[in-house]
Amino acid sequence: MDILLVDDNADYLHLMKDALFGAGYTVHTATDGVEGCDLLSTEEIDLIISDIRMPRLDGIKLHAFAREMDRYKRTKFIFVSGYKDVYANMIKLDPETDYFLDKTTPADKIVELVDKLVFGKFSTQWGRD
Repeated sequence: MDILLVDDNADYLHLMKDALFGAGYTVHTATDGVEGCDLLSTEEIDLIISDIRMPRLDGIKLHAFAREMDRYKRTKFIFVSGYKDVYANMIKLDPETDYFLDKTTPADKIVELVDKLVFGKFSTQWGRD
């Protein structure tokens, strides 16, 4: 499973990449929405995790870009932001495909959500050691 992880905070990007890679995912990283759009255009991505506030192109515009492409119209998209209170009500989320987490959510909890989104009910049948 290929995940696109987009964040301009190098420490957070590294932490989440390690957590997702350690859980068995292939992780493509981008430091802003422009790089994210480039990867969406060249790679086959199964799930997107993106910060909202970034230089050049923010996560909201990245989300809109992804939804304009046929292959990403129903791809799960997780917004992660330290400004949840500011953005939570500004973004129209599709409850079947879009999710919003506070950036203080521990990496292991984000991996659990990713497992659930990717594997559905089967995610609880395979325990992580």
